[in-house]
Amino acid sequence: MATPVPPIDPQLPPFPGPNTPESAYDDMAFDWGSAMPGFGNRIAAIGQNAYDNADLSFQMAVDASEYAQAAADRLVDVQTAANGAFAAANYKGEWSTLSGALNVPATVTHLGRLWYLKLNLANVTTQAPALGSTYWGEVSRNDFTVLPCPAGTTIAADRGFYRMSAAGSVLLLPANPFHGMVVGAVNVSGALTPVIQRNGKTICGDAEDYVMNVLNWQIALQFDSASNDWVRINGVTAYTAAQPAIASANTWTALQNFTGGLNLNGIPVVASGSNANGYYLRFADGTQICTHTDSRSFNLAGPADGFFYDSQVWNFPIAFAAAPFSDHKVRISGRIVGTGPSDVTVSASAFFPFSGASVSGSGVARHFAIGKWF
Repeated sequence: MATPVPPIDPQLPPFPGPNTPESAYDDMAFDWGSAMPGFGNRIAAIGQNAYDNADLSFQMAVDASEYAQAAADRLVDVQTAANGAFAAANYKGEWSTLSGALNVPATVTHLGRLWYLKLNLANVTTQAPALGSTYWGEVSRNDFTVLPCPAGTTIAADRGFYRMSAAGSVLLLPANPFHGMVVGAVNVSGALTPVIQRNGKTICGDAEDYVMNVLNWQIALQFDSASNDWVRINGVTAYTAAQPAIASANTWTALQNFTGGLNLNGIPVVASGSNANGYYLRFADGTQICTHTDSRSFNLAGPADGFFYDSQVWNFPIAFAAAPFSDHKVRISGRIVGTGPSDVTVSASAFFPFSGASVSGSGVARHFAIGKWF
């Protein structure tokens, strides 16, 4: 595993100024110039170490995401098998067809869902299965059924996950939903106009239709009869009496099935991409890392303060929200040269290779930047 460079502050000797006595000027200038190669190498080593650690962090994050997804998939399989065995062994039929006493253990179907009996009932007809019931609990389910939602109006059904595939896709929520009903949707239309119609209820507390105005945006809604509101839920989860009351902010303890990747508040935990300007890595906490290695021409001329330098620019592969920290490492014709401080904006980093002698020719530059993308 890569380890950080020890936190030694790279210091330079004092640079002679306009008021430096003439007798000391040459010695101070010589000391400052002699220290510059070591100073440049030190800065380059820090940048290389930061790059190596960022690369390692990325690989560890990718591995962790893959392991978490595999574990979640296996847990879903185990839970599904256990629920199926329990239901098959104790199934009594559709609740509306039953009468008389019903004792634990027993499972029934009602409103398209599977329910288990928690307490004996002297008369089963007196207690309809429902979320939050003292007598009934829903057999855990984490699944949606993927359904089409083309152009025109589609009426939503419980546990339907609708692919809104056209600019004119309209998903109509039912006028009389039952408590705990769940509906999901994703915008795959390539447009910003698909709409979820509230049909007399509110959505996330607003008396307005919900416009899916983000490409590939997906949302899951659950109906709360107490507030007459469709509230947003995170992930695909079974809601039972053991869960906290429905609200816009819940701590869900049921098994989660993260279809389409692991997200935090709707933001992918890890996202990455690349283009001609390099590679970028984004995390859900707002951290963004950009790297790039390229070949370019250099001309370290125009001496200043006893050094020859060149001005170069690296355009980031994707913009930052604010100017990030950046670092550059340069090799020209097999010779490592120093790099001066960078002038950084949200979209680019200007850097200044320098040397004690004039150097020109083709070379290689390695770039690194870290900051925030929101």
